[in-house]
Amino acid sequence: MVQLLRGLALVWLCLLQLTAAIDVDWESTDSIKAAAKIVAADTRRYFVGKQEDGKIGVTLLPAPYYWWEAGAMMGSLIDYWHYTGDTTYNNFVIEILQSQAGPHNDFMPPEQRSSLGNDDQAFWAIAAMSAAEYKFPNPPDPDQPGWLSLVQAVFNEQVGRWDTSLCNGGLRWQIYEVTGYDLKNTISNGCLFNIAARLARYTGDKKYADWAVKVWDWMERIGLISTSFDVFDNSEAQKNNCSRLDRNQWTYNAGTMLMGAATMFNYTDGSELWKNRTEGLLGSVASDFFPGGIMKEICELHEVCNPDQKSFKAYLSRWMAASTKMAPFTYNTSYPLLLSSATAAAEQCAGGENGTLCGIKWWLNGTWDGSDGPGQQMCALETIQSVLIRHVDAPVTADGGGTSQGNPDAGFNQSAVPPGLRHTPATEGEKIGAWFLTAVMIIAVVGMWVFMSTSLGEWGGSSLAGKKAPSTSPSTGFWYGMTRKGGKGKEKEKVDPVPEVLDLNESRRSTMTENPSRRNTMTSNPNLSSTSVLEGTPISMSKKGSKGILSPIMEQKGFADSKASLPIYRGGDEKT
Repeated sequence: MVQLLRGLALVWLCLLQLTAAIDVDWESTDSIKAAAKIVAADTRRYFVGKQEDGKIGVTLLPAPYYWWEAGAMMGSLIDYWHYTGDTTYNNFVIEILQSQAGPHNDFMPPEQRSSLGNDDQAFWAIAAMSAAEYKFPNPPDPDQPGWLSLVQAVFNEQVGRWDTSLCNGGLRWQIYEVTGYDLKNTISNGCLFNIAARLARYTGDKKYADWAVKVWDWMERIGLISTSFDVFDNSEAQKNNCSRLDRNQWTYNAGTMLMGAATMFNYTDGSELWKNRTEGLLGSVASDFFPGGIMKEICELHEVCNPDQKSFKAYLSRWMAASTKMAPFTYNTSYPLLLSSATAAAEQCAGGENGTLCGIKWWLNGTWDGSDGPGQQMCALETIQSVLIRHVDAPVTADGGGTSQGNPDAGFNQSAVPPGLRHTPATEGEKIGAWFLTAVMIIAVVGMWVFMSTSLGEWGGSSLAGKKAPSTSPSTGFWYGMTRKGGKGKEKEKVDPVPEVLDLNESRRSTMTENPSRRNTMTSNPNLSSTSVLEGTPISMSKKGSKGILSPIMEQKGFADSKASLPIYRGGDEKT
């Protein structure tokens, strides 16, 4: 009897969810807009940052959600206005974006420092980029930074953090030396690529396009973008110099690269290179994330998605739709996938007391999965409203209708620089002290020269007072010690003459065999010093396997065999 009652209760719950789910006529723009309006209202309810006195607090979304996701929410509500024309949330979005710009107008508010990574900062900048491209209302106060200026500030600061000390390039996940600082991940670099490409198109300034190319090339060379256009998650810098990859694939990583590539196709007036890259990424997206035609995150099946991951599908939907305006040839592939996913998402929006909260498992055939949150809402909102992409205009440019105020020199504040690299301007007292010390050193040098020029300073052969003269060899002594020190007085790591090479396809290690002829040639060549081997020559790249990482090789000048080479780096691009 108890089992019968439970069964009836389950049937009743399913029927209730089916009747409460959002009903949409996908042939009617009004019906789609009405559905988006319901989902947008439920999305807005998760924002808790506005206090009773009207001020914006530190916590913008309820725990356990991080600050960056509130920026992503602002981007979704800007998209909502763009697709529907509904201005309900415009003033709210303007207020929140401006409140989080921080004292330096770069989306680095001091109160968010504990959780502020490069990707966090970038998601707020991406919302501002959409505001500029869609002609979202400009800030009402002329003293407030324009949307374009905010994006340029973030770009300027992030390219300043481009780190060649390890992996020969790349942006770290974290800005400050906290947990995660060691990772060079796709979302941080991908967002920089996304922003750079869109700034290039919007402003027409080639420097942004150059950076988009630089980021793509670096990601491709270390293997974050495979030869088959799979997009992997991250690599560790300090631990293994980006020689290993975390090969997990997430929707938002692929999405940010797709949007950037499509924008570069548009910026270059239909470059065949960027067309191939855009097509390759879209093909990978379609096969990896749309089983049965419905978008699915890899963590959903086993219910292991964390709060961040429950929002990732929102950004793939956002960027798949927007890419069709940048590269129209993507429409015939993207639109059917977005439509089938939007249909499934709307049917999943059957939870909560109001019967319209959205879950994440759209593949459950209309049965609400019991989960809810801002991530689930944004996923449904972006996917449902993306079906309206054919009814809206393409993003504008500065010369093509854009009105947002920019500042190409924005950013560069002290808070953007990691600890240990900050510079404090010298005081007047310190300057006077420096001049005094310089004068003393000059007098000392002159005195030493006079001393060395007299008979008192003669060495008397190879010794003075029974001591051997200091060595002047470039490979020993004081000067060699100076050249072997890093900027912080830490000795540089020595390169193993038999380095390990990781074969990611086979998930095993192999060891390169040592070539005696190279060792003998190095020893016998007086023009080849140890420092020139390590620092003086360019890197050439070679690929291994269809999805393998690129193995950088440093060519050695002065070898008897001009093709001989010695492995130095195992990740990164060529030094410039």
